[in-house]
Amino acid sequence: MTNSSDVLTTQQAARILGLSTTSVQKMVISGELEAWVTPGGHRRIFRSAIDKLVQSRGTAAPSESGARPMRVLLAEDDPVQVAYFQALLARGGHEVALTVAGDASQALIQLERQRPDLVVTDLMMTPFDGYHLINAMAQEQAYQSIEVIVLTALTRKEVDEDGRLPNWVTLYQKPLQAERLLGYLDALATRLNRNGQFIHAPAQPKRGPAA
Repeated sequence: MTNSSDVLTTQQAARILGLSTTSVQKMVISGELEAWVTPGGHRRIFRSAIDKLVQSRGTAAPSESGARPMRVLLAEDDPVQVAYFQALLARGGHEVALTVAGDASQALIQLERQRPDLVVTDLMMTPFDGYHLINAMAQEQAYQSIEVIVLTALTRKEVDEDGRLPNWVTLYQKPLQAERLLGYLDALATRLNRNGQFIHAPAQPKRGPAA
């Protein structure tokens, strides 16, 4: 009889591999990951298939109990946008600990407390906007490794003409597409080891504040 711990759902497999559920489903469809479908139409994957895949890639599989959630800080003052972002996160296969700040000053407080893996910020907020947050992060050495996504209703042309957004942030326009966010989280997750720390990456140019 197969032990229940030897059989995983696609969501459980996604957490172990540090990928989204969608990515795991694609791997199953392509045959890269062995799985079968239950009479109810749900995919099930042997833990041994996950281990085999990890070994073939030359990496260590994180344990479900040892891994911590990915920490994401969202700086957004619109409750509708916050709810939309939360809904997008729920569609992925990653465990995410989300903290929401209403403006840049609140975000800076949470930065010190949480030390997130990813900061997602709107630009137009009051009293302190996203430019204020990005400039503060650029000037603090402790925040240099934190990834930053900017969400804005402004066009790329309008942002470029403003000239205050540095080129080391990732810019997405609202409404944010689910595929873009989940793909970004997939890439970020691969840089986390099983203890939840960033795997050492090539040194990046030192960030400077926006103009």
